[in-house]
Amino acid sequence: MKRSLGSLIALTLVCTVAATIFGFGSEIFSWRSVYKGLGREELIQATRLFVYIALGVLLAFRGGWRGVLAAILMAAAATSAEWALYPFAYAWAAIDDPAGYADKFGNVGRPSYVSWTTYDVLGVGISATLAQGLRIMAHANPRGP
Repeated sequence: MKRSLGSLIALTLVCTVAATIFGFGSEIFSWRSVYKGLGREELIQATRLFVYIALGVLLAFRGGWRGVLAAILMAAAATSAEWALYPFAYAWAAIDDPAGYADKFGNVGRPSYVSWTTYDVLGVGISATLAQGLRIMAHANPRGP
């Protein structure tokens, strides 16, 4: 199968949209978990990161080193969109009981952008690079030609 740049770009856009939707949903469920005292927010956020990493590895497998770059761009774009949608995720989570959320959390603002995106971009970048490196090593013959 020939790898074309156009199909990699299309796959990157689809993965970015999927990661953004999943990240937005995970924020909503994290807010609800904190509000109800369920203690599942760490699991929800870890699952979100694993989905980002899986999408990044998929891009690396599909596009080689260009796919690694696409994975890093996908993670940066998805986390940026998710950071921009942060207040809407809180508002959506609080739709059931806005007064209760306001009493419990007070005035909610966005976290800093750097702390929001750093682990996602690093995790996806390192995982995609490692996947591509291992893929190259799998085809290497240690005894020579």
